[in-house]
Amino acid sequence: MDIESADVIRLVQQFLKEHNLHRALEALQEETGVMLNTVDSIDAFKDDIVKGHWDVVLTNVEHANIPHAKLVDLYEQIVIELVELQDIGPARALLRQTEPMEIMRRNQPERYLKLEKLLSQNTPDSSINAYRRTEGNQARRLKIAQKLVYEVNTAPPNRLLTLLGQAIKWQQQKEGLVVAEGVPFDLFYGKSLQPLQPSEDRMPDKHLATIKFPKKQHPNSLVFSTKGNYLATGSADGFIEIWNFMTGKLASDLKYQADGSLMMMEEAVTSLSISYSGDLVCSGAKDGKIRVWKVKTGSCYKRFLAAHSKEVTCVCFSHDDTQILSGGYDNILRIHGLKSGNMLKEFRGHSAGITSAAFSQDMSLVLSTSEDGTLRIWDSGSAACLHTVTPGSDKIGLSIPTVSSVMPVPGSLETFVVCTKSPSIYIVSSKGFVEKTLMLKEEYQCKELLAAAVSPQGKYVMAVSDKSVLHCFSIETGEQLEECHKITDVEIVGMASHPFLNVAAFFSNDRRVPIWASLKDN
Repeated sequence: MDIESADVIRLVQQFLKEHNLHRALEALQEETGVMLNTVDSIDAFKDDIVKGHWDVVLTNVEHANIPHAKLVDLYEQIVIELVELQDIGPARALLRQTEPMEIMRRNQPERYLKLEKLLSQNTPDSSINAYRRTEGNQARRLKIAQKLVYEVNTAPPNRLLTLLGQAIKWQQQKEGLVVAEGVPFDLFYGKSLQPLQPSEDRMPDKHLATIKFPKKQHPNSLVFSTKGNYLATGSADGFIEIWNFMTGKLASDLKYQADGSLMMMEEAVTSLSISYSGDLVCSGAKDGKIRVWKVKTGSCYKRFLAAHSKEVTCVCFSHDDTQILSGGYDNILRIHGLKSGNMLKEFRGHSAGITSAAFSQDMSLVLSTSEDGTLRIWDSGSAACLHTVTPGSDKIGLSIPTVSSVMPVPGSLETFVVCTKSPSIYIVSSKGFVEKTLMLKEEYQCKELLAAAVSPQGKYVMAVSDKSVLHCFSIETGEQLEECHKITDVEIVGMASHPFLNVAAFFSNDRRVPIWASLKDN
């Protein structure tokens, strides 16, 4: 598609006009020879002429490309009406100092002299009637309006800014450009003036924003998009919503959300995952169903209506976005084909509900955690269980704590972080060996760590205690950082970290989702 340079000039001209930069507009029109020739509304333009709103009409025609003959008729009518109102000063200025009237003086001197004679009359009423002959104001206005409306066009307002906004949204969706509200953005260079991209992993240490749900509603799951441009939540009332994590507001660029047509499951949403392309969001529900949605339109892309016989507790896209890994309270893991809509593989072996599942980065392994207190490592091709790990088995007594989550460490094919409902977190290899045990220092002791996440570059593990305090551990050394932060007064159920910013979001059975960021990144 070719874009005409004249169209680009008109976009700039409209911007100048709408921002009252009239001298710049005149200079641009004179230098380029391109006229804007638009009005905000054809109907309003015609109505202004018929009603004699001459100040508005003159402003509209000033920068329009209208034939001189039609402008002469318009200016003549305005002069006559001003004389009729005995506004002699403005009438004289319009007659003697405007281009259309100068054209009349040169080309139609007799007509021009009649107007001059009107201005010189002490009692102009009889002269005006003679000048007009049988036509009155209303008839003349209507004739002029009918002629002028064919000479102008209408265009949507703020066209330049609208197109620029659409271009940025396209970059957000297709190229992963992060443009967050509240952060200055250099449109010319295409980057944030105060970028949040960190130079290194840091612990979130300040409150950034809060998402607020309606009363008696709360999220059951949340996840950042893999390209980092939004946060998705799934709630107890079945809604899946897309948020601007910088402001805590619903993403304003999604029309279906603005119209109130949200993505929705029949029952409570219990798990979420976002495709690596960022175009799809997968939701699992309490009734065992899974749906995949198009983020851009909010439409349902694929349904898995019998994914599990009980609640779906976790879903996860494969790295090539062709498969979905899911687990449920039926103790089973399954891989579903996104194109076919069929179940491709099934993994059995856990004796209690699945709590989380993940692919290894090369997709050769599937890892799962369960309320039975184990981590299982499976061959993704054969569905055979390669290793069963009971983290902390040397320290437990009669009860085995639930293993709540497993997370790959960014940049490593062999290392995974495992969180249990205990005061410890474990670094486990793909061979099933516990390589490190991360424990809170004595002064920070708690009964259990409820949720964990890995920092963007894989340097730290962040974990929230049953006291809703955020702690941080070095994956390399296993040491706990001295820094810790109280996130909220209610018990946190889960958390998610941004894929490349030092930002984390937390959810609980409360209707508020606090979002924290690193102060040192600003």
